[in-house]
Amino acid sequence: MKDKAVKSAAANDPADLNRRKFVRGVGTGALALGGSNVLLASTTAGKKPELSSRFPDCDVDVVVVGGGFAGVTAARDCRENGFSTLILEARNRLGGRTFTTEFEGHTIELGGAWIHWSQPFIWAEKERYGLEIIETPGFAPDKMLIRIDGEVRELDEADIYSVMEGFRTYTAAARTIFERPYDARHNWDSVLQADKISAREHLDSLDLSPLQKTAMDSFLAGNAHNTSDTLSYYDSLRWTSLAGYNDLLLWMDAVGRFKFRHGTAALIDKMIADGEPEVRLQTPVSKVQNLGDRVRVTTQGGDTITAAAAVIALPMNVLGDLAFEPALASGLIEAAQERHTGLGIKLYIRVKGDIGKVFMMADSSNRLNNIFTYHQAPDHSVLVAFGADPAAIDMYDEQAVQDALREFLPGIEVQSTFGYDWVLDPYSKGTYASYRPGWMERYYAEFQRDHGRLFFAQGDHGDGWRGFIDGAIAAGAKAADRIANSLG
Repeated sequence: MKDKAVKSAAANDPADLNRRKFVRGVGTGALALGGSNVLLASTTAGKKPELSSRFPDCDVDVVVVGGGFAGVTAARDCRENGFSTLILEARNRLGGRTFTTEFEGHTIELGGAWIHWSQPFIWAEKERYGLEIIETPGFAPDKMLIRIDGEVRELDEADIYSVMEGFRTYTAAARTIFERPYDARHNWDSVLQADKISAREHLDSLDLSPLQKTAMDSFLAGNAHNTSDTLSYYDSLRWTSLAGYNDLLLWMDAVGRFKFRHGTAALIDKMIADGEPEVRLQTPVSKVQNLGDRVRVTTQGGDTITAAAAVIALPMNVLGDLAFEPALASGLIEAAQERHTGLGIKLYIRVKGDIGKVFMMADSSNRLNNIFTYHQAPDHSVLVAFGADPAAIDMYDEQAVQDALREFLPGIEVQSTFGYDWVLDPYSKGTYASYRPGWMERYYAEFQRDHGRLFFAQGDHGDGWRGFIDGAIAAGAKAADRIANSLG
C-alpha cells in the first residue's frame, strides 16, 4: 500500500531522479512499522460511538487538523479535558514529520528522532508511558573526522578541545540573548539585534582557525538543515542555549544521542490509546471557516465538520495551501511562502563492515555535512547523514552516496540507501523549522496568536525546542489548555 503523500510527491518531481526506489521503499515501509501500530489505534478509536457535541449546531467539540505530535497531543489533552475530539490527518498514518519504519532490519526514523531530558515536554511523556531509550553510537564517537579544503583529518585530543573552544567562542552571547530561553520577549532588543544577521555572518566575524570554523559551520548546517547563511544568528543560538548555553558535549547529547528503542510511533500509539480521539486518516482538509462561535472544516472529499473549536496543527510551510475564511494574517502566509530553513536531506546508508562509532563533518557547502553511526552489526553499519542542499546529491543514487562517503573514508562500500523527501511531501514541504534572518521581527507576533475559535498548535512556531518533537508536544498541550479556558 503506497502512502498517498508519497505518490503525490513523486508525481510532482520533474527530475524523477531514481524516485521510484523512494516510492517503493516508503510505500512498504509506511506500514511495516511506522504506520501499522498507529492504524490499529486509529481503528480502535473509530469503533467508538459516533461523536456528538455539547455545543449547539456542532458535530464535535474540537476538530484537530493535522495528526503529527502537536495534533495528537492536543487531541489527547482535549479528550482528557472532557471534549469530544476528532483528528483529521491527510496521510495514511499519524506522526507528521516523524516516521518510524525499518531499513535493513533496523528501526529508523525518517523524520524527527532524538529526545533528551533537557526537552521537558517529551521527556515527561517518555516518563509517563515508561518508554525505553537507547543511544545513537555516533553521537558518543570513538572517532571524529572533518573535511577541510578537500582534505580529511581525524581529530586528536587537542583538535577536539580546539573545536570545543570554537563552539564556546561562537556561542559566547547565548546566555545574554537567551536569559530565558522560553521567553524571547524577555530580552527583545538583544533578540532583534541577533535576528538581523545570519549565522554565517557571525561566524565570519570571529577570529577562528580553519578547523574551528569548519566544525562550527557543520553544526550550523545541522541546525538549519540548510546552508549557514540561511539561518539567523539568533536562531543558531537557540538549540545551544536550551542544551546548556555553550557546552559542545551537552549540545551533542541533547540533539542527537538518545532515541526511543521502539521508535517515535510507540509514543504516538500510547497517546492515541490514552486519549481515544476519533481519527480519520487520508482526509486532507481544503477549507477552514471561522464562524465566530464555531468553526466549519471542509475536507477535500467534500465532507464538512462543525466544531466549537479547531486546532490547526499543520507544518508552517503548508498553511497557505488551505483556504481560511476570514483570511489568516498576512505574516503567516508570507512565512509559509518563504519557507523556514529546513529544506535539506536526511538519509540512511548501509555500509559493509562494522566501522565503529564514527562522527564525520564538513561545512555546509559540502554534499554531506554531518554523518554518524546509527546502528552497528557484525557485518555492516548503518549511518545517518544530513545534507544542506538536496540538489547537491541524489540520496537514492548509491554510487553518488558512496562517492560522497569516500571523501571521508576511502574504500568504504555502500550496500544500500534509504530516505524520505520531506520537501516533496505536499503535507510538509520541508523538514524541521529554524528561522531565517529577520523572521523574529517580521513574524514572531503573528506566530503566537490564535484567531477566535482557531487555536494554533504548531511545532514550527513559538520558543523553546521549536522544530523538535518536544516543541510540537508543547504546542499541542498549550493549545488544549487554551481551548479548555475558552470553552469552559
